[in-house]
Amino acid sequence: MKHVLLILLSWLLVLPVGAAETQPPRTTLVADEGLQGHLDYLTGRLQLGQFAAIDTLLDSLAVGQREYLLCQLLTTLNSQPRPTSPQLLAWVRAQSFKAPSWLVEKEVDGFLVQQPAYDFAAAARQVLSRWQQQAWQDNYRQQLEEGTFEFKQIYNSRNPDLAQQQQALLTVLDRQPLPLLQREAHTLAAMSIFLPDNRLLRLLTERTGDSALYQKLWHQPVDHDSVAALASVGRFHQGQAASDLLIAASRNARLKLPALQQLSQLSPLPDTAQQFLLAELGNRQYSGQVASLLLQMDEPRLLAQLADRLTRQEKRHASPVMLPDSGTPAARPGL
Repeated sequence: MKHVLLILLSWLLVLPVGAAETQPPRTTLVADEGLQGHLDYLTGRLQLGQFAAIDTLLDSLAVGQREYLLCQLLTTLNSQPRPTSPQLLAWVRAQSFKAPSWLVEKEVDGFLVQQPAYDFAAAARQVLSRWQQQAWQDNYRQQLEEGTFEFKQIYNSRNPDLAQQQQALLTVLDRQPLPLLQREAHTLAAMSIFLPDNRLLRLLTERTGDSALYQKLWHQPVDHDSVAALASVGRFHQGQAASDLLIAASRNARLKLPALQQLSQLSPLPDTAQQFLLAELGNRQYSGQVASLLLQMDEPRLLAQLADRLTRQEKRHASPVMLPDSGTPAARPGL
């Protein structure tokens, strides 16, 4: 049954991206003429899968009552993570294509516009969107458990559902055991693949600490997730290994300062990291920030080298000023 519903969802769902959550108005705009009784009847028919009976009753009602009850009926499906039958899926799908008829005037940005009083079509699309998300999650979970998951089924630039499918994958991966995540991290690190952002790389590096995946992340366009992932290096790697990863990250200009900050927090600080930080003092763009980081560190030898370097720099800058004035050169003989 799971596979049948998944196939039906894949063929039937064409949903707008980022649809806003639509809730029926709290205040009923239609007269309460047996509405609760109608809703109880419709809910019972929905549970029994008697969709013809549902449509027959709704068609007999006034427009306002029909659309109000449809909205209410669709909200009863919010607790269902997936459709219970292909017939239910098809019925909800049919509601999503209908256009609400009963409109009310509302003020939007200072203008009066007409909007549906009860947007049952939007409510249906929200139900379908939740079901599709759950279907993707079920599918990816099964593939991961069987070892048949392929990242490229999601990650290609021509995939119109990439954002939604990635969210489904991230939700599933977040609940997987470490050995499975390590396997997938190792696979991903070796791939040349299109990634729309760094959310996947961040999740896998923060869960596994995979060195190759960190290196892959440093070469991606920088965003919030790649900066945040820097902080996890020290949880998985110490000493020279951590130093190498953070120095590599600092070679990405947009990661440089946060990477240097993380590098300065390693304790004890490897010799290569000390020499790298001292060398960065010669970089005019970052010398001030690097000096500030060095002064905050509890590394006596490094602080001594910093003081020596600053002293030599001060002497070098001051030497032209301190040279004695040799006066005007003597005139050439015979003049």
